[in-house]
Amino acid sequence: MSDIQAPVDEKQTLRYRVARLLVIVLSALIILAVMALVIGGVMQMTGHSTRIFGSSKPAASAPAANSAFQLPPGARILKTETQPGRLILHIHSAMGDEIDIVSTEDGHLITQIKAPPAP
Repeated sequence: MSDIQAPVDEKQTLRYRVARLLVIVLSALIILAVMALVIGGVMQMTGHSTRIFGSSKPAASAPAANSAFQLPPGARILKTETQPGRLILHIHSAMGDEIDIVSTEDGHLITQIKAPPAP
């Protein structure tokens, strides 16, 4: 009768401890990934996405500072708006109406939306 062994507590086995450690490590990695996504989204929405994280110099994809935006000849600014790091210009010219979004950091043209001239 001494051959009968008492059941082993599952929480004391090596397999259980390794699985528990893996769950903790993977949970921490998921939390860090979600935090990185939130921080990246906030940085992009506030216009800080052209900077390398932790660096004061612009990323390689950022245009050079000498490519400042210029209005076409005879163009008129109808309206201006501002957003963090952006200047939005509503422009009328002989070529038609357009909306230009310009960086306030170095004056380069970020994007341009053109409408054809009215017939």
